[in-house]
Amino acid sequence: MCNIKITMIKLKRMLQLLAVQTPQRDICSKLQMGRGVLSEYKKRAESTGISFIELSHKSDSELEQLLQTQAAESKQGDPRKKELDTLLPGLHVELQRRYVTVQLLWEEYIKAHPGGYQYTQFKKYLLLYRNNHQYVYHNTYAPADEMQIDFAGDSLYYSERKTHQKVPVVVLCCVLPYSGLCYAIALPNASMEHFYYGLSQSLEYFGGCPRIAKSDNMRQWVKHSDRYEPTFNDASLEWSLHYNMELEAARCFKPRDKGPVESFVNKLYQYIYARLRNEIHHDITVLNNRMGELTDEYNDREMKLRGCSRRNVFITEEQPLLNPLPSEPFRFRYRKTVKVSSMYHVPVGKEQHCYSIPYQYVGKQAVVVWDYETVEVYVDNDRICLHRRSFVKNGYTTMETHMPPSHQAYKRGKEYNASYYLYKASQIGPHTKHAVTMVLSSKIFIQQSYRSCQGILSLANRYGAQRMEAACERLNGAALINYGMIKNILEKKLDLAQEQEKRDIPCHDQLRGASCYQ
Repeated sequence: MCNIKITMIKLKRMLQLLAVQTPQRDICSKLQMGRGVLSEYKKRAESTGISFIELSHKSDSELEQLLQTQAAESKQGDPRKKELDTLLPGLHVELQRRYVTVQLLWEEYIKAHPGGYQYTQFKKYLLLYRNNHQYVYHNTYAPADEMQIDFAGDSLYYSERKTHQKVPVVVLCCVLPYSGLCYAIALPNASMEHFYYGLSQSLEYFGGCPRIAKSDNMRQWVKHSDRYEPTFNDASLEWSLHYNMELEAARCFKPRDKGPVESFVNKLYQYIYARLRNEIHHDITVLNNRMGELTDEYNDREMKLRGCSRRNVFITEEQPLLNPLPSEPFRFRYRKTVKVSSMYHVPVGKEQHCYSIPYQYVGKQAVVVWDYETVEVYVDNDRICLHRRSFVKNGYTTMETHMPPSHQAYKRGKEYNASYYLYKASQIGPHTKHAVTMVLSSKIFIQQSYRSCQGILSLANRYGAQRMEAACERLNGAALINYGMIKNILEKKLDLAQEQEKRDIPCHDQLRGASCYQ
């Protein structure tokens, strides 16, 4: 009502006490007001020419008009204020435009009106006008009627285990507005396959289907945006058909059409992002598990206004009204036809991860079908392989049974170690084991000798264990043994000549040896 703050009830009681000539000291004590305030209002009441008791019986609006301050009247008479009042409606409209700030509007205002208000007063009157002309409609939501969908604007990150490089992920948010139950999931990107997987996971979390799914005009949802009749894309229509739900899209640039999910995005930053700021996760699955724990904590927190948690409201009032889920979750699938190359692998998705196909199908036409979780390959309508989806960029997923025998042998050879080669050599004989031991110890890095050991074992397969053992025995006492020496003995049959020499020497007591000639 005026510069000095006082309630209308206290003002009328003050006039009643003044009417019966109560001392000002007693009035200040009873009404707990300062002497200056009392003197000011008494002076204003006397200036009206109306008795105190008549003034106390007037309505609040009449009394306010009679006792308004001279300062308020002077402000109303200020030419700067009158001029600004005519500009405020247009300034309010400009302030709602994108990128426009109060600072920019003031600079334009003071340039056109050099004698106008400075920035502080200009901002005060502009924001006051905005607050007095900004109306918010309160939406009322029915239980199990609607689910609102949105992406968080800020990304989360997980760290690759080997390189420690931060990998950004997007976060999909879903809310049931009636109970406020929330769900959030981190996705590798916002493409359709990940988006619809996240939506299906949210319905699994809620345990049922509401009647409506509402989002903004994101390209994954709406094909052509329109204020009255938006055109939804085929994927969203297929998803809604699978879950028997209706689709809605918010008006363009009207975030308050889906206020609950917008509010949850802010709470997501404060409750989940803040708690994850110092945590390191090496996999998106681990990150989602941690986010699930924090989301459950948030849903289980007591709401001050309701006196219970969001989950309690959901379980008691909303969950029984949800429609049942279908037997299988919706899967958004991509499909392409390829010719199986000699590499017997096919790249899939934006990450171009390669999956193996049985080598017998090299050169044939195959149909590859994949979704968020699986990769399937069909030839002549028969599924020939099934892989679990991987999002490692330019990586390989290979089943050993899909490899030709020679590739399998090569792969196994790369996986063997020194213990394996010593074990296989000991099965042939002690001389062979000694030879392999010498080969393994001949290199600074033991891995460099593995291929030589593979060659020695392959000679045993070709010439037999008996000849291999004889060839290695012939090298006993040598300072160096390698694959080439053993191969040379076997190819030139020197091991057989040594055996023949042993058989040609007669064995009886009359033989004289080297000891007889010393």
